[in-house]
Amino acid sequence: MTDSAPKTRLNATHISIFVAALSLCTALYQGYLNTQAVGVFSRDVTHRETMRSCREAVEYFMEAELRIRRLASANRSVYGEKEIAEMAFEARRTVTRFAAVATYLANFNAAKLREPYTAITGNLEALVTNAQAGGLTDTGPVEARFYALNENCVASVTPTK
Repeated sequence: MTDSAPKTRLNATHISIFVAALSLCTALYQGYLNTQAVGVFSRDVTHRETMRSCREAVEYFMEAELRIRRLASANRSVYGEKEIAEMAFEARRTVTRFAAVATYLANFNAAKLREPYTAITGNLEALVTNAQAGGLTDTGPVEARFYALNENCVASVTPTK
């Protein structure tokens, strides 16, 4: 009977080591899965924020364009200087909102795209100034530049395969 006792202890030791090694492997694999999950969540948040910013840029651009056109077509004999100044203020405020979102988007793109975002904002500000002075406004060139940048925005949030 003395021979069987050490074999049982040896088997129990092997089983304990095997269970410990299995637990270690399970913990390592679980850590790997958690790291992958954090990466997926991080990419999802980045994707959603970029999509939200692209949507806001479109909204603010369209709103700015609408306000600029309204200001340009305002009948000076019907509206007083105070109303014209308020329309211009609202148009500038919307352009500033667009500029903020455009700056946010430009910071996450290549350096070559920062200048066009800034140029569009400058063009919108010039259109507001021209519209407030009673001049005609042609938003076509600014629209074309914006839509080209919008295509880039859409491409940056479209998943690649």
